[in-house]
Amino acid sequence: MKPCPSFTMVDQARQRGAALLAVLWIIALLLGLVAATSLLLMQDIELAAVKRQVFRARMLSEAALAIAMNPDVKADDPLLRRQVAEDERFLVEMTGEDGVLNPNVLLQREDKDTLRRVFMYWGMNVQQANILIDRLLDWVDGDDFARVQGGERKLYNRNGMPFNRPFRSIEEMSLVSGMELVEQAYPQWRDWFSLYASGVLDVNSALPEVMAAVTGTDIRFAQNLRNQRVGRDGQLNTEDDLELDIASALAILGIPSGDARATLLSANSSTRRILVKVQVGDLERQTAAVIKGAPGQGSSTILWMGEK
Repeated sequence: MKPCPSFTMVDQARQRGAALLAVLWIIALLLGLVAATSLLLMQDIELAAVKRQVFRARMLSEAALAIAMNPDVKADDPLLRRQVAEDERFLVEMTGEDGVLNPNVLLQREDKDTLRRVFMYWGMNVQQANILIDRLLDWVDGDDFARVQGGERKLYNRNGMPFNRPFRSIEEMSLVSGMELVEQAYPQWRDWFSLYASGVLDVNSALPEVMAAVTGTDIRFAQNLRNQRVGRDGQLNTEDDLELDIASALAILGIPSGDARATLLSANSSTRRILVKVQVGDLERQTAAVIKGAPGQGSSTILWMGEK
C-alpha cells in the first residue's frame, strides 16, 4: 500500500520545522555564549583598568610625599601642586601638627586649666569638666588609686579598665567614663587631638576655635590672627601666607607676654601633617602622613601614614 502523499508532505514539513527550531536554538545558545564571553572580557578589561589607576595613584602619592618630605620644600612650593598628565594630578597640603593638642602631654603635666577651658568651650559645665579631667588622669596614671572625682576599676567594673597608661590612639579616649558627654556636646572632638603633637599650640597652624578654647581669648581675636596668617586670599599654603612670631600672635590675641597662657604657644611645629590628594582619571585617592622635622631642619621621618 502506497503512503498517502498528503501525510508525507506534512511529515516532511514537521521535520523541517523541527530542524529550523533546533538551528534557532543553537544560534540563540551561541549568541548567549558570545554575549557572556564579551561581558567577562569587558569585566576583565575594566578590572585591569581600575588596577592600573590604583597602581598609578599609589605611585603618584608616594612621589608627592617624597617631594613634600624634602627639607627644602615649603608649603607654598609649586612642586606640591602638579598636573602630571591630562587626567593625572596631585595636590599636597601641609600643616603643623602642633595646631592640635596632645592629650598625653596635657595629662602628664596635669594641665587642668587648659583641659577645663577646652571642655567648657565644647559646652560642658565646670562640674562635668572637673569630673572628666580626674577620670582622664586616673586612666593614664600607673596606679589604682582613684582621685576624688575620678575612677579606677570599681567605676568601670571590667577587667583591664582603665588601662593605666598613656593613650595609644585618640579613639581610645572615648573609652573613658564621661567622654560620652563630650560626644554629645561636640562630636568632632577627635579633630582637636593628636598623639604626635608636641604639647604646645602652634599659632601658625591652630584653627581659631582651638586657639580660643586653649587660651580663653575671644574668638574674634583668634579669627583675626588666622586672617592675618592666611593673607588676602584666605587660603593656607599660598605665597601671601604670613608666618607670625610669638610676640605678634600674643598682641593679636590680647594676651600679655608674661601671662602663663603664653607658655602654651609656639610659632612653629616640630611635626607636620601632610595630606596628598591624587586624581587619576575618575579615581581619587588621599594619603595622609605625619612627618617629624620642619622645613629647613634636616631629614624627615615618617611617624604615621595611612589612607583617608
